[in-house]
Amino acid sequence: MHLIASPLQKQFYTYLPKSPIYKQFSVEDLPISYHNLVNQQNGGYTSHSYVVSKRPSRDALTAVYIPFIAGMYEQKPTADYQLPSITRQNDFIHRSNVPETGIIFYEDHDRVAYFDFAQLNDKGEPAVTYMDVGLGQTISLAPDFASFLDLFEYRFLGLPAPTLVSYHRVNAAILHAQSFEEIFNLLALYGPLLGQEWQNDWQNLLAHFVTRPFDQFQTALNTYSQGHKSILSI
Repeated sequence: MHLIASPLQKQFYTYLPKSPIYKQFSVEDLPISYHNLVNQQNGGYTSHSYVVSKRPSRDALTAVYIPFIAGMYEQKPTADYQLPSITRQNDFIHRSNVPETGIIFYEDHDRVAYFDFAQLNDKGEPAVTYMDVGLGQTISLAPDFASFLDLFEYRFLGLPAPTLVSYHRVNAAILHAQSFEEIFNLLALYGPLLGQEWQNDWQNLLAHFVTRPFDQFQTALNTYSQGHKSILSI
C-alpha cells in the first residue's frame, strides 16, 4: 500500500523535529514505519483501502475502510475536503471520544483510527485501534503500525465505498477512476450532496487535463505524489 497525494491541496514537507502533537506526545513518539510512510508521501489517500479486521464493521464483515492517512505539517486545512494533519489533534471532531493516549491519524464523520499508546508492543510502539463513534464500537486492528500497513487490501465493493457518503470517500473514488467520464459522473452525482466549492475545485483541476489523454492525468497525480511543485505545472 502507498499514499496518493490529494491534488486539492498543497504538499508540505514533514520535517518537524520533536514538535508536540497532543498532551505528552510529540513527533518523535510516532513509530518509524509511520515516519517512513509519510516521508515518501506526506499524508494521502490509500492505494488499497480495506483493512482486514477480526470483527465486523459497517464497512464489511471482515474489514474496515480507511481511505486516507494524515500527514505531518503545521498548516491547517482550508476546506473540509482537504486532508488533516496528525499534528493538529484538536482539529479532529471526535478528539474528545478518543482516549488521551490515542493519536488520531484518520477521521471521516464518526469513524476514527488512531495510534493507541495504551497498548505498546515489545519495541515500545503503539497499537492501531479503530473506533466507530456512532456505534460505540472499538476494534483493535494491529499490534503496531507496520503490521497495520500489511493488512491493507483491495476489495471490489464499489466506489465510492458504500455505507457512507463523504468528501474523502468520493475523493478516493475519483483518484481511482479510470476515465474522465467516470470522474465527471461522480461529480454530477455527489456534487449536490458535497457542495459547489468541492465540485468547483475538482472541475478547475480537471479543466487543465481534460483535453489530454487520461493517462497523462494519472501520471501527473503520481508525479505530484513524489514532489512539491503545483500539479498544474506538471
